[in-house]
Amino acid sequence: MGNKGQVTVFLCLVLLSLLILGLTSVEMVRVSMGGARAAEAADGAAQEIKAAYNRRLFDEYHLLAVDRNFGGQGEGKMEEMAEDYLEYTFDGSDDYDMTVKSVELADCRGLLENDCENMKKQITEYMKIYIETEGIKDLLEMITTERKAGTDTKTTIDNGQDDESSTDSLWIGTDPRNVLKHTLQGGILKIVTPSGGEPSDASYSEEDLPSGSRNDADEKWTDIEFDDLDAFKKQLGNWDTVDETGVTDDFYGICYAIEMFNTYTSKKAERPAECEVEYMIAGKDNDRDNLKSVVNRIIAHRLPVNLAYLLSDDSKMAAIDSIAFVLSLLPGVTYSAVKYLLAGCWAYAETLADIRCMLCGNNVQFIKTSKTWKTDIDSLGDLLTMQNEDYEGADAIGYKGYLAILLAEKHNDIYYRMADMIQLNLSQEDETFDMKNMIYGFSIDVDIEQRKKFAPFIESFPEINGIDDGYYRHGFRISTGY
Repeated sequence: MGNKGQVTVFLCLVLLSLLILGLTSVEMVRVSMGGARAAEAADGAAQEIKAAYNRRLFDEYHLLAVDRNFGGQGEGKMEEMAEDYLEYTFDGSDDYDMTVKSVELADCRGLLENDCENMKKQITEYMKIYIETEGIKDLLEMITTERKAGTDTKTTIDNGQDDESSTDSLWIGTDPRNVLKHTLQGGILKIVTPSGGEPSDASYSEEDLPSGSRNDADEKWTDIEFDDLDAFKKQLGNWDTVDETGVTDDFYGICYAIEMFNTYTSKKAERPAECEVEYMIAGKDNDRDNLKSVVNRIIAHRLPVNLAYLLSDDSKMAAIDSIAFVLSLLPGVTYSAVKYLLAGCWAYAETLADIRCMLCGNNVQFIKTSKTWKTDIDSLGDLLTMQNEDYEGADAIGYKGYLAILLAEKHNDIYYRMADMIQLNLSQEDETFDMKNMIYGFSIDVDIEQRKKFAPFIESFPEINGIDDGYYRHGFRISTGY
């Protein structure tokens, strides 16, 4: 009689153990599934923010970034978007019984960080679709040719210090240098721009631009004089250093700048600046100064090439010889010095004619021949009335070609100055737009609570008393970017 009920008690204990084990297993699966669901929802919340990229920045410049200021609403708006997404996702999921405790934005990575590293990456990926890399070779060949021309002309001048005239003709006329100086009295832009084509000198604000006004001193980009041979020689090849690595690394950025932004000869859209690419090169606060600075830089590049050809053309040097002989009869004037200064003056006039042709939208021959040489030393005052012909040979170069060379010289600054122009343009309609707030990557810290359905007896142990508040917690840091 004393053993009655033992089996029942035993079975009850077994059943209770199985019930506890079963409910614990169900709870473990439920918590595990809840964690997976929370992780998936957190990733979706990050994608929700990512989908709110600045539309105009992408449509106009093909750059993906989120405005952390969110049109003046701040980072809190982004956190609110993520929280709304999570609450919508968990709404109606009674089986999991999950609620959002907190969402915080963290680890924002800006387009301009690390010298515009991500901006450069996005530009490169975009331009690779359209641009052939063979252009790198052509650009480097032009730069190499210019350097050689500068070196060769200096050598020729140095070796010709003791030259003597072989002419017996007496030239009568006005010193071509004075003629050119008189022609340039109205300023160099009046010569090289089409009639009425000088850009505005109205300033656009450089306040708070991303580049921080990274402008270089422009003393060396001044007009060239032809009264001092030593000073003239210093101007030959007087440009910024361009290394092959810089051209290769930033080739796509150079092409992007010319493709996406206004230049003097190619207007993409109505924007505050008409000479946007010129700004990337010169960094001035108005179109007129930027174009003038670019013109002087092109002269520095093109003059040695034209002078190298001129010194090799016997018929043209013979015309210079007769003028130099007469001018050398003046006190304090040597034949060799005035000869090379006249050659420089003539090559300079030819360079201005080339630039005028290019600013009209035409091409010129990179290395001149007798057929493509335009000017005459006896009529340097006719620069304004010369016809602009378009050269179509394989060795043609236009204004954009020289902009590419000049951008290669400024490759350390062009991305910041692109950002300047983007900010200047997009802030016309959205005053809160600031490139410093554009982020390509970010993280969100998400804390989600899940109500417990079954609390195992282990939680009643004295060691963990007071910890249990009826919730499991799922915490995640989700990182994403473009």
